[in-house]
Amino acid sequence: MKAIIVAGGRGKRLRPITDVLPKPLIDVGGQPILLHTINLFKKHNITDFIIALCYLPEEIIKFFGDGSKFGVKITYTYEDPNNPLGTAGAISLTKKLLNGTFIVTYADILRDLNITQMINFHKKYQAFATLNVYKRLGKGAASKVVVEGNRIVNFIERPDQNGLSEELIWSNGSFYIFQPEIFNFIKEDKNIDFGSDIFPRIVASKKVFAFPTTGYFVDIGNTEQLEYDSETFKVK
Repeated sequence: MKAIIVAGGRGKRLRPITDVLPKPLIDVGGQPILLHTINLFKKHNITDFIIALCYLPEEIIKFFGDGSKFGVKITYTYEDPNNPLGTAGAISLTKKLLNGTFIVTYADILRDLNITQMINFHKKYQAFATLNVYKRLGKGAASKVVVEGNRIVNFIERPDQNGLSEELIWSNGSFYIFQPEIFNFIKEDKNIDFGSDIFPRIVASKKVFAFPTTGYFVDIGNTEQLEYDSETFKVK
């Protein structure tokens, strides 16, 4: 199974670091964020990657090359930094490189996730899409995922904060398993977002399931979070 890692964000909240260094190469605990993600996949015998590039792509290619020095295979796609395609549009460029079920995630998240179990879960339920979800406080949540049993019945991106409480809710963990038919919902060369444009549509018509995270989930969003995580995730 191939994994797409979207690694094109500018990381504006991490400036001035990201003025010269793409966010996926920022050091956390002794190695780049993106390498943490690749190593997690390797633990689950996934070694074939497509890295979707946009901002400062040459720096990422210089570090990772074809992936052989890290024991993996890496292919790259290139998004125009002057015409970004969004979280879903970025993967439209990978369509011709895929021939079966595939994974999508992002290069700015540290997580503890049993990928093997998630793949088995996806196969068991013959899902069209399986989304990793995690519990977080409702107030401030970027998304709200409504789950009945294991099935996602509603996906709300940027929910109205007035309608959220301090109680825990399911939220998007930004790690997905898709059947290739997902590309039927993603127009090529268009700015499209999974949370706003794709997930609310497919949960109404397709078998979309939630796979919960019980371990840590950390989005490297700003310099304060980066400093904390650099200490927490030191490579032994």
